[in-house]
Amino acid sequence: MIPDESVAYAIATWSRFEGQVTDELLRALSGAFALVAAADGELQKSEVEGFLELLRSKADVFSGVDFAELETSFRDLCEAIEVEPEDGKDRALAFVVAVKADSVHRELVSTAAEIAAAADGSLQPAEISIVEQIRSTLGASD
Repeated sequence: MIPDESVAYAIATWSRFEGQVTDELLRALSGAFALVAAADGELQKSEVEGFLELLRSKADVFSGVDFAELETSFRDLCEAIEVEPEDGKDRALAFVVAVKADSVHRELVSTAAEIAAAADGSLQPAEISIVEQIRSTLGASD
């Protein structure tokens, strides 16, 4: 389970971030969000819309993020996951891995995945698993 302290830390991490959200970071965020959204194995259009609304409601947390660009990238990845689940998930994970060398971006993507998984208040085992996979892939500390 993602404890409340982890979510509080994640929000604090984003609150402290004063850098620029690069295209690479935006794609990594999109990848992490798409992986969380698809964690249960099903990705329906209503789920995508609900997830985007959830992210918009957290706009104050994700400072500096261009939500129009994030939405476009997220929708593209979700469509890729719908059409070809394994290839789409591999593509999303590749975007996540692209920020691995930057410790700040690595932490931002890792914590954003935690926020996304916990945001709807009903944390599913598949969501916990994908957040752990994202953190492990990035080499993020616990």
